[in-house]
Amino acid sequence: MDVRLRSDGTSECPECGLPRFPIAVDGGMVALECANRHRAMAPLPSDAAQRRVVRSWVARKGAQLHTQHERWETEDDEGD
Repeated sequence: MDVRLRSDGTSECPECGLPRFPIAVDGGMVALECANRHRAMAPLPSDAAQRRVVRSWVARKGAQLHTQHERWETEDDEGD
């Protein structure tokens, strides 16, 4: 299936219609995932501005996961 990235770095999930967001970049490919965890791969855009947008989504997802793990660690420490 041909995955087309929008100018904002997202794509539409054909399975559920929700937007898929970039979650990782590896070897010139972008991994995308929607809220229902439907995944797809797309080539990293050749346009430098669009590559920055994609990498920004990935960085925000990483920061979100880091914050969530810190929260879990705090909850674990308080539960002891």
